[in-house]
Amino acid sequence: MNKTLANALKFFRAAFEETKKLQFPSKRETYITTVTILVMITVVALAILFADFLISKIIQLIFGL
Repeated sequence: MNKTLANALKFFRAAFEETKKLQFPSKRETYITTVTILVMITVVALAILFADFLISKIIQLIFGL
């Protein structure tokens, strides 16, 4: 075997061994994380909506639109 092929095989063996050490989240952890993200997205979206509404009202008052 040439050196390049041997190095490639060594790399893939090491990568495969590392995948055995992975710990995936449980269904409960995945659910909690998903719900948390959805709630945060909703809160940020509502904050941006409120800021947009407030800024548009201020601009309407200033320019009398």
